[in-house]
Amino acid sequence: MFKRWIVVIVTLVSTTSLLSSCSKKMSSDDPLPPVYEPSVIISSDNEFVYSFNPYTGYKHWEYNVGDVVKASPLLYNGMLYISTLNGVIYKLNSKTGTLVSKFSLLGKPYRLIATPIADGKLIYFGTTNDTLYAVDTGTGNISWKYGTKDSILSSPTVHKGYVIVASYDGKVYSLDEATGVPKWTFASNPKDAYYSSPAVNDSFVYIGGLNGIMYELRVSDGTLKWKFPATGNIGAIQSSPTVYGGNCIFGSNDYRVYCVDTQSGLPRWVDSTGDRVVSSPFADVNNQLVIVAGYDYNVYAYNILNGTVKWDFVSPVRALFQSSPIVYGGLVFIGGYDKYLYALDSYTGNVRWKQNINGLIECSPVIDDLSGTSYNSSISGYSN
Repeated sequence: MFKRWIVVIVTLVSTTSLLSSCSKKMSSDDPLPPVYEPSVIISSDNEFVYSFNPYTGYKHWEYNVGDVVKASPLLYNGMLYISTLNGVIYKLNSKTGTLVSKFSLLGKPYRLIATPIADGKLIYFGTTNDTLYAVDTGTGNISWKYGTKDSILSSPTVHKGYVIVASYDGKVYSLDEATGVPKWTFASNPKDAYYSSPAVNDSFVYIGGLNGIMYELRVSDGTLKWKFPATGNIGAIQSSPTVYGGNCIFGSNDYRVYCVDTQSGLPRWVDSTGDRVVSSPFADVNNQLVIVAGYDYNVYAYNILNGTVKWDFVSPVRALFQSSPIVYGGLVFIGGYDKYLYALDSYTGNVRWKQNINGLIECSPVIDDLSGTSYNSSISGYSN
């Protein structure tokens, strides 16, 4: 009994001594730094922007921009730019979804349908008031603007110091990205109108017209190298081309997907679908596939070399696809008119996950992998 009390007393004394010595130096209560995950970001006509984990579909955040979104989100320097139909551009923190700033342009009413592009300190976007704007990403002030003679529904692209954009007025423009001064203008003959966005690869620009012709122009002076016709007036090209490995690949309103040799302008392969193809293809380089979707409710994966279909995914509710796909981390991301954002296995086409965002999806998803690299679909004017 005596020994037990000695143990207890010694223990109490030791504990009291430790508490007394530690109480003078408490550890800091500073919170741990936040940990962020890669994101796939999408919007729709339900006026919300969503960020999901690309591998699980877990929602990171959502933000209400208050209007329909048809233009694809633009990710640039860790910031997310969302263009709404009513002409307001929201600048969000891509990791948290919090608002950094927003701006709109004064003057004649306009709509923002074309996806913007950014380079340096400027963001470039075309509007339905016939004008291409260059806006400072920091201040929201207009750096310069250039007027065309009709709406700009085509998304611009930037290449070697020039902004290249096409207009409904039937012309393609190359403008100095710092000043807006034109370098050259290409006018199609017969007169065309453009919805498709230009893609640039090496020394050439590729752009499809609503008259059903795909053009290859020289970047240096805008002169025509070749033109390739789809099927007459029903072959209007709204799909933006993807240029990869000597191939120019695009969809058409004549229910076909075309692969044209960039050197000769001759077809390498053509595949027929069940309806119009407005979606822009994306080259899955790892699997040597081209992914594109159509109004026939299908997402197709073509072998780049010969056009054979490796797999196709059919919308479970027969909803059309206008959104353009993007491939990241072995997954194909695409939105549908059934209000779902899909993550498909890029090798098999099987559904990994899907999320209902309660709105028709016409724009295309973007990926933030936290590295500073932007992963955008071909609709944004990028080429692979």
